[in-house]
Amino acid sequence: MRVKNKVKGQGATEYLLMLAAVLVIVAVAIYYVTRAGGYPAISMNAEASGENGIKITVLSGSIAAGEWAYRYSTTEGVGTWTTGTEALDAPSVTIATNLIGGTYYVNVKHLDSGHLYFTSDQTVTIPSP
Repeated sequence: MRVKNKVKGQGATEYLLMLAAVLVIVAVAIYYVTRAGGYPAISMNAEASGENGIKITVLSGSIAAGEWAYRYSTTEGVGTWTTGTEALDAPSVTIATNLIGGTYYVNVKHLDSGHLYFTSDQTVTIPSP
């Protein structure tokens, strides 16, 4: 009959190594969720504002000033990104005024993560005078 000789304290060492491995895995997961790709949860719509403007109506959530950008253009998927200088929060933020009539394509992104909030640009129609 064979008997295993166990060194005193070996079980505690194995337990501590497993605990350390689990803590490292959890720490890495938390880092990636909060730093690498995390973005604020916000629900919003792009709409006409007055007779010739565009606004972002915020339904829930917010993004701090300087942490988001928007673009609008008469061509879908293009346009120059402009950093939001005020917090994107309820009820709305006006992003354009004095536009000529036509259809505009609008999108918003979180700067740190690059996340686009509208999977396809939202359309806003400005009536012709």
